[in-house]
Amino acid sequence: MRVAVVGAGLSGLAAAQELAASGGARVTVYEKEDWLGGSARTVPVDDGAGLVHLDLCPMVFNQATCPNMMQLLEFLGLEIERTEIPFSVSIKLDNGSQCYWSTSNGISSLLAQKSNALRPSFWCMIREIIKFKTDVLRYLDYYESNPDLDQNETLGQFVQSHEYSHLFQEAYLIPICTSVWCSPSQGVLGFSAVSVLSFFRNHDLFQLFGHPESFIVKGCLQSFVDKVRVELEGMGCRIKTSCAVKSVSCDDGGGYRVQEEDGSEEIYDKVILGIHAPAALKVLGAEATHEELRILGAFQYVCSDAYLHCDKSLMPQNLSGWSAWNFLGETSRDMFVTYWLNLIQNIESAKTFLVTINPPRVPDHVLLKWCVSHPVPSVAAVNESMQLDQIQGKRGIWFCGAYQGHGFHEYGLKAGKAAAQGVLGKKCDILVIPKQIVPSWTEAGARLLVARFLNRSISIGNLILLEDGGSMLSFGNVSCKHHVKSVLRVHDPMFYWKVATESDLGLADAYINGWCSFADKKEGLLNLFLIFIANRDAPKSSSNVVSKRGWWTPMLLTAGLASAKYFLRHTSRKNSVTRTRRNISQHYDLGNDFFSLFLDKTMTYSCGIFKREDESLEESQIRKLNLLIDKAKVERDHYVLDIGSGWGSLAIQVVKQTGCKYTGITLSEEQLKYAQGKVKEAGLEVSHVESE
Repeated sequence: MRVAVVGAGLSGLAAAQELAASGGARVTVYEKEDWLGGSARTVPVDDGAGLVHLDLCPMVFNQATCPNMMQLLEFLGLEIERTEIPFSVSIKLDNGSQCYWSTSNGISSLLAQKSNALRPSFWCMIREIIKFKTDVLRYLDYYESNPDLDQNETLGQFVQSHEYSHLFQEAYLIPICTSVWCSPSQGVLGFSAVSVLSFFRNHDLFQLFGHPESFIVKGCLQSFVDKVRVELEGMGCRIKTSCAVKSVSCDDGGGYRVQEEDGSEEIYDKVILGIHAPAALKVLGAEATHEELRILGAFQYVCSDAYLHCDKSLMPQNLSGWSAWNFLGETSRDMFVTYWLNLIQNIESAKTFLVTINPPRVPDHVLLKWCVSHPVPSVAAVNESMQLDQIQGKRGIWFCGAYQGHGFHEYGLKAGKAAAQGVLGKKCDILVIPKQIVPSWTEAGARLLVARFLNRSISIGNLILLEDGGSMLSFGNVSCKHHVKSVLRVHDPMFYWKVATESDLGLADAYINGWCSFADKKEGLLNLFLIFIANRDAPKSSSNVVSKRGWWTPMLLTAGLASAKYFLRHTSRKNSVTRTRRNISQHYDLGNDFFSLFLDKTMTYSCGIFKREDESLEESQIRKLNLLIDKAKVERDHYVLDIGSGWGSLAIQVVKQTGCKYTGITLSEEQLKYAQGKVKEAGLEVSHVESE
């Protein structure tokens, strides 16, 4: 099958990678520019001390909100590094006063404008930001619980119905939306309420501080694009840059004719259009169907002028508040956004590198100018995005792009993978952004107690609690000596209640119930235990663990009560002559099917003896049995008594090897039935296993 992918932005590259990796498609990628990656573009600049590689549209991501991007980077073997993305607002209000705040340095930067501390309207805005989260979550939950409702409400209507102040809109909501969607500030309140508020929830934009740990590709985006290109070409994918596609049309002989601007043509079986929606309609021309015109025509774009420059006058006057995103201007005129690349990309340079979108004037020291196009999250676009399945693949043509989500790299990547899987006829296996957890007041209190305890107790290694929806708590740190790290995903706030009230047993219950899981499914649990052990055994000088306490000694009264409950229950079940059989029955007589889930084929209990890391459990258990027989020096004329014979693996092995007489004793009825059956199956029924 020959497939053409038009557009080599992130969506197109993701589609091409998925197709090429399948082995069932011969892929050709067309890109009108002379570079791949679309907005993921890097330019080299000489700062006087050498070349600095600057990303014109920095791609920031995290483990909670960008699972598909993280998965792709891991697959490509690319390194990532931490980055900071604080936000600042510096505007002139309608009444002529200035308003400045920032999240770059905690409360001190929030109150960098000293008058804010004494301004009631500013504290009212802070209170509204906290209230905003509750209102948004309730609003989205209502719409998601009633999917048949019209989603025609605008952001302005939402703001009006919840009676938010003018300052909240001018100094918080509009600046963030303008910065995120690169749109003129005047049109923000006309955006779709559902779309914008969903983005706020998915990316945890409600809180001023404590955002999820953010990452960028180490070095620059060019390394990501180069790696993708090498992967594609290694799988036989043909890539054509500086090659604009003029039209895609049906061929009389079947398939699709892709015509380039220079007039050359090729025929393909399927086509994926990984370009902006208006560009896709232009390429289809008169052959675009009514449904394609209606649906794709709803996606409109705003074009903005972007400048790479070194003009510090387009940053906040207060240097202590400089942030990754800086929103500046006057409310009566268009506002603008400046990105500080030195901070975002961890660039150490004597020069300050900035990217400004729609500045009020041409900056000084301009290094590059280009145009940024971004989809507008309008009500029409949101409504038609739910109808995309009506045109996907209906006539052998698929569409993908970030416009099918909120307009950013994670959504473009998902759309590209989905289109490719549609071409291949595969079930879509795209990772989804988890819904943000909302704890009750008791669970929120438990969360604070657990966080306080872990913060005091972990100084060696790094334990990260990554909550669904993006919030993250980090304890300890990774060092050269102690590099163990475990990322525990929290899916339900009941996790905190269980840990707070039942300590280590609560952690086990939460894991079993699915309220938490590990990002690293192979070694996450092991690393968690290693962190616990290292901090338990650490000398006082290198550990914050409270003296005279065990590592997981209950720190809360409720945990102590739970521990006492389990202790008393255990004491009440203490083995005696009369109670032993009942205890055994409640354990081993749960059923052989249960134990077969984690034992090997021989159903041998206790540890095996391994010689190789890749050795099976069955091999290690047979080695253990043989070693036991050798060390006991069992011979043919011996009579072996096995008290606690289990499921009979030793009985079969010792009689087969030596021909000795054997008697096994077990208190479990289920074990007895299983062992007798296996002995008979092996033709050794003269030997016997007894239950007493």
